[in-house]
Amino acid sequence: MTETVELRNKPELKFILNTDEFNVIDASEPKNNGTYSYTEIKSAELNSERTNWLISILSVIVDFLTGSGNGGKFKTKANLILKTEKRNLKIWLNDANYGKAKKITELINKNKTYTQQRL
Repeated sequence: MTETVELRNKPELKFILNTDEFNVIDASEPKNNGTYSYTEIKSAELNSERTNWLISILSVIVDFLTGSGNGGKFKTKANLILKTEKRNLKIWLNDANYGKAKKITELINKNKTYTQQRL
């Protein structure tokens, strides 16, 4: 079973899911590239884009005090965090298909559980 899911075309962000492992191809962050076994994944967590209200409020206050005109909403971009024994991968999902990212997260978590049960 091999399934390729492309989340973004430029810069390329692709996951190739195999039976016991998956490959990450991330052109925007090459340090994320590699092959990862489902058994080494502790968790896969998908975070949606959301407004950072603390920074937004502070920027409006500073803008009011200084009159600089730079205040506004600050957003934390959507990302996928893969936690392993040795490190955490943070894959930024700028201009990526969020629905496909949700599918990838579910598949990794499902295969992680299935692989661990087989052992």
